[in-house]
Amino acid sequence: MDSLQNKNEHNKKILLRLFGNLEENLLTEILENGRTSELETGTFLFHQGDQDNSLYIVISGRFRALAKQENGSLHALGDIGEGEPIGEFALFMAEPRSASVVAIRKSIVLELKETQYLDIVSKHPEFSSKLTRFVVNRHRRNALQQHLETSAKNIAVINLQSKIDISDYTEAVKKEFESLDVSIQILDHDSHANLETQVMYDTLEQHKGLNFLVCSDADMNWSKQCIIYADLVVLATDFYGKTEIYEIEKHLDLYSQNILNKKIYLLLLHPEKAKFPESTRRWFVDRKIDLHIHYRKNHGPDIRRFARILANKAIGLVLGGGGAKGFAHLGVIKALGEEGVDIDFLGGTSAGALYGLSAAYCDFDKEKIDFYSKDSAQSKLTKNDLTFPIISIMSGKKMSNYIKKIMGNTHLEDFWVGSYCVSTNYSNATSRIHDKGLAWKQIEASIAIPGIYPPVVIDNQLHVDGGVVDNLPIETMYKYPVRHIIAISLTQLKSRPVEFDETPSSTSILWDKITGKNKYRLPGITSILVNSLTLNSRQKQEMSKSGVAIYLEMELKGIGMMDDTKWKQIVQKGHDQMKEALENIPKNERFW
Repeated sequence: MDSLQNKNEHNKKILLRLFGNLEENLLTEILENGRTSELETGTFLFHQGDQDNSLYIVISGRFRALAKQENGSLHALGDIGEGEPIGEFALFMAEPRSASVVAIRKSIVLELKETQYLDIVSKHPEFSSKLTRFVVNRHRRNALQQHLETSAKNIAVINLQSKIDISDYTEAVKKEFESLDVSIQILDHDSHANLETQVMYDTLEQHKGLNFLVCSDADMNWSKQCIIYADLVVLATDFYGKTEIYEIEKHLDLYSQNILNKKIYLLLLHPEKAKFPESTRRWFVDRKIDLHIHYRKNHGPDIRRFARILANKAIGLVLGGGGAKGFAHLGVIKALGEEGVDIDFLGGTSAGALYGLSAAYCDFDKEKIDFYSKDSAQSKLTKNDLTFPIISIMSGKKMSNYIKKIMGNTHLEDFWVGSYCVSTNYSNATSRIHDKGLAWKQIEASIAIPGIYPPVVIDNQLHVDGGVVDNLPIETMYKYPVRHIIAISLTQLKSRPVEFDETPSSTSILWDKITGKNKYRLPGITSILVNSLTLNSRQKQEMSKSGVAIYLEMELKGIGMMDDTKWKQIVQKGHDQMKEALENIPKNERFW
């Protein structure tokens, strides 16, 4: 009886989490009308094209949505976890299922058939409005590619070098979960291998926090059970260890092309006070990894970052383009650090890529950021770099050589913090995400303003400034396991009328500047080029900003695209405006 009561209470909490406040009698009616079904791993809830239009709510477990491609293969659209609805679109539109949905681990759903749904709505109209609101928000997020995937509840952990003791790392993470108020339960071979299947399932589902299933190469049957129950697999390995595929990876068939395969995070363990990583890419040669995380022993930011990622509390920082205004991003990063806001992932376009990734390369070290701010400004990267204007008015060599000098042969995947930048693939007119490869090369592509700098060749394709397609790459950040996004724009969307009827001649403008009359207030050639190229991107930016936790448009009036000499002023403006924005957020709404 107690078990049944517990399940009913759990189911009610799921409905309240999904729909918000519901009257007790409505909750009871939904649960009494609905039919609960248990699905084993690999069982399809429905197939693409089915006419069934029932609404399903995930009570426990995890499902994967799959769409059939033209060649007949199945493409994973995303995972659906506890507390999310499935099939709501077909219920409203009375259309065939647009995708197939399969259980990727043992799962339970509550099914409401159309007749049952209509019966409940006739008595409780508010239920329809709550579901409709959820559906509209979900499809709006999907249209903007703002899908925040449900966090993992069951996490399988594999120590690839089982003879190496990693308890110091795990103990530190356990303490961090406590500070995040996240309850964890650890199930290992010694204590849980002999549990019956149903008891094991109940043990996992009844725990309200995270379950860590510790795999063992001494008992492959137990390890296979761990993978079956898992939502996510974490591979822990000594960064300097052998990169070969280990026996446990082979036995568990982790990298096969299977629709039921779980996401895999690679946790790269470094010693205390480790040097900057090199050749991280060697770990990806034979492995299909969804995310890699660098973790230094006893290093607070790394410990907190890993815990936040698993606890679905990670923070992503997105930085937009804007030439010399990009110095403001360095001020933003300093302000975030002062307020205790850790950055778990960083992405940028153009100036956001140059300044943001430079800060990430420095591991957000304040003194190094100050040094590179001054050094880059004094290097006058946009001066004395003119070339014969066939494909660009600048050669780009000064900028390229400077980034090379800073980063050398470092690859983006070597950065302590997960980082990316965005360019535009000129060869096929699409946005290109760079999260691997030589850092200087990827950044050079992201800042290659058409007409100003020459295109950059990567993989035999021409690449130009990312701002042409996406000047504030918020959508890309949703591909990472983030909960909160901070987005910083350097281009305010304001109307700028002029006070003359016709564009003056070049001679008139030159004479106006010489005499100091300032009759014609016109942007320079660089600003015109950049702003014209990013017009389409601005509309995308307006749509994307709605889903972020903090969106800040920098007020940088009087600062031009090439005003490197004002770098101190720009950094300070970025710092002060970010500081003010953070201080204005009520304490009960702060996520840091």
